[in-house]
Amino acid sequence: MTGSDRRDKILNLLKNKNKAVSGSKLSSELNVSRQVIVGDVALLRASGIHIISTPRGYILNDNKEDNYIIKTIACKHDKEDIEDELNTIVDEGVIVEDVIVEHSIYGQISGNLHLECRRDVKEFINKLNSKETSPLSHLTDGVHLHTIKCKDEKTYEQVVNSLTEKGYLY
Repeated sequence: MTGSDRRDKILNLLKNKNKAVSGSKLSSELNVSRQVIVGDVALLRASGIHIISTPRGYILNDNKEDNYIIKTIACKHDKEDIEDELNTIVDEGVIVEDVIVEHSIYGQISGNLHLECRRDVKEFINKLNSKETSPLSHLTDGVHLHTIKCKDEKTYEQVVNSLTEKGYLY
């Protein structure tokens, strides 16, 4: 199989899944190393295809927003509150697209999350706890932004109210 054929297969696999596909799964299915998959995804991105890398794997972003509204919220809390903060958001039917911090040297640093439900949050928290690493918000004493996708303004207001009640909104 040529590299071009493999990239076409990666693209088709991502198109036919409605959830993230891990690099390990792609490498197993295509019988290549995970590093080859990383390179292929980089080449696909360079060709203009928008592939998002999340903690659960790759997602093809075909720019369909499904009539969601996009909002940014500013939060501040300790590492121990991450799971509750994220569950508070997804419990309202809102998708947490990313986390963003403002670094004094590097400027804006972001990490894709694409969390839609409690199961996604749990997987993220398990990865965060299983690695000897800190969340991005550790760089900014807990201050961070989230880009969220909401069904409507009322849902956004519910999220804001819930986060305010819990003291997570900055």
